[in-house]
Amino acid sequence: MAETGIAMRFVVKRLNWTEHYGGQRTRQPGEVAVVSFATFDEAEAERAKRENEFRKKINPFNCGAVAHYWTHLDEPRLRDWLMDHGIDPPAAKKDGTTDWSAWWKAHHKKLSAEKRAVVWEVLDKVRFFAVREEPVRPVGYAVMELNWEYNDENYSASSDGGRLFKVYRTRERAEAECAARNEEAREEWSFVDDMMGDYDELDEDEDDMMAAFDMQDRLRHQRGMTDDQKLKKGEGLFNSSEKVPFFEIIEVELEGLE
Repeated sequence: MAETGIAMRFVVKRLNWTEHYGGQRTRQPGEVAVVSFATFDEAEAERAKRENEFRKKINPFNCGAVAHYWTHLDEPRLRDWLMDHGIDPPAAKKDGTTDWSAWWKAHHKKLSAEKRAVVWEVLDKVRFFAVREEPVRPVGYAVMELNWEYNDENYSASSDGGRLFKVYRTRERAEAECAARNEEAREEWSFVDDMMGDYDELDEDEDDMMAAFDMQDRLRHQRGMTDDQKLKKGEGLFNSSEKVPFFEIIEVELEGLE
């Protein structure tokens, strides 16, 4: 319930799922605000639209290793649910395990839209967007330092988080601070340019391009990209420290301020 006199809004938020090798995903703490509305009905309509679009690109059985990650039902009752709704579940292997992911990949396009919706309904723990009612708060602009780590081949930016440097009330002040910090950091990191001499030029003819600095995983995570979505060729790859973002700006809500 909203408190009297406090302006409220309904925020569509993208839930935080981390993508791993082979299309596997795990739910992590945290949410990202996408868009907000004055009414719940507007927000819910947008949430449903985004959820449905996301589901077209995701194998839900890759979102966790076993049934309790997907649904409140155990596996036998999950099978019963599907059969009760006219869907033949996958057969178990000789060792008793079931490759649900392979079943969905092979059969989901053969199911009607109604039956696909039934599967998603029972997989009630696999959700990608939610609506939250929140007070309307002023926005601040946080200057964040990215975490770059060496992985024996190049430097890679952590896909999430970073070290908070300072929060400003205006974007202009944050951008000025961010630009100054980036300039200082690029001078400090210039040693990498000599150390990574093999990456003087990015070979854009290669499918898997290498660079001295790679922040593609971070960009994909920030944008909530799915398996079939691609970054632009060379986006997030840098062959020297000259243009690398060591600091960036994110918007944050400020509590306790009018």
